[in-house]
Amino acid sequence: MTELDRQLFFAINNGWKCGFNDLWLGNATWLGNGWVTFPIAIVVLLAIDRRSFWWNLLALALAGVVGGIAMNILKQAVHSPRPLTVFASDISAGRVYINVMFDRLYYYSFPSGHTQTAFTVATVLLWAYRRADKLQWWNAAISIVIASIVGISRMYVGAHFPSDVLGGAVLGSGTALVCCYVMEKIKS
Repeated sequence: MTELDRQLFFAINNGWKCGFNDLWLGNATWLGNGWVTFPIAIVVLLAIDRRSFWWNLLALALAGVVGGIAMNILKQAVHSPRPLTVFASDISAGRVYINVMFDRLYYYSFPSGHTQTAFTVATVLLWAYRRADKLQWWNAAISIVIASIVGISRMYVGAHFPSDVLGGAVLGSGTALVCCYVMEKIKS
C-alpha cells in the first residue's frame, strides 16, 4: 500500500462520512454484488436489443464467469490484507477510525470483486449498445459512472483501498473486453 492509497482511502472513508452518503453511496456497494447487478443487466440487455438478447446474455455470462475466476485467482495469489487488517493496531490504539458499513472484512483485498463485477457488466452493456448501433454518450456515461460509484463505495464502506478498486476496474473491463472480442469472432 502506498501513501497515496492510504490518503485517498481515508479521504473517501472518513472525509465523506455523513448520513446522506451512508444512504446512497454506502448502499451503492450492493450494485457490485452479482446477485443484484446481473438481473438488472439482463433487463437492460433485453431493452437494448431483443433480437440479439440470447447472444448478449451469453456474452454477459461468459464475461461474468471468466472475470470471477480471474478475480478469485488474483485474490488468492496476491493475498492482500484489507484496511481493517492493515490498520488493526492503529484502530485498537485509537489513532485511526475506519467507517465500516455492513460486514467487517479482513482478508483478500486485491482486486475488489464488487468493482470487478460492476465494470464487467458496464463493459458488456457498452458492447451490446455498440452492436445494436445504440451507443450514445449518455448510456456510456451512465454505465461508467455507476460502475465507478460502486468502486468508490467499496472504499466508503471500509472494504478496499483505491488500488484494489483500480485493479477490479481494470480486471472487470479487461476480461469483459476479451470475452466480447471472442464472442465477436465466433459470431462472424
